[in-house]
Amino acid sequence: RFERNYWKYRNHAKAYRAVTLDAGHVSQALYAAATVQGLGAFVTAAINEAEAGRAFGLRPMAEGALAICGLGWRKAEKTTAELDPGGHVWPLPG
Repeated sequence: RFERNYWKYRNHAKAYRAVTLDAGHVSQALYAAATVQGLGAFVTAAINEAEAGRAFGLRPMAEGALAICGLGWRKAEKTTAELDPGGHVWPLPG
């Protein structure tokens, strides 16, 4: 909700920066929560903003989609590159 942040930051350019930082914090919290539950998570900004806006009934210039986040069960075996630095899901090589 861009309008709310522009009001909060008194129409300063930092308002948009705050929105993007908040989106980053939310996505990192999703990653952390998914990891604790043994789930895989993703976030992508490769979205069609206009289509997302229509789907969610967002008002252009006042509200908008910055990214899409999701989570789900991991496969039993690793078939694609995925972050698992502690080797908790798939054993580390060697």
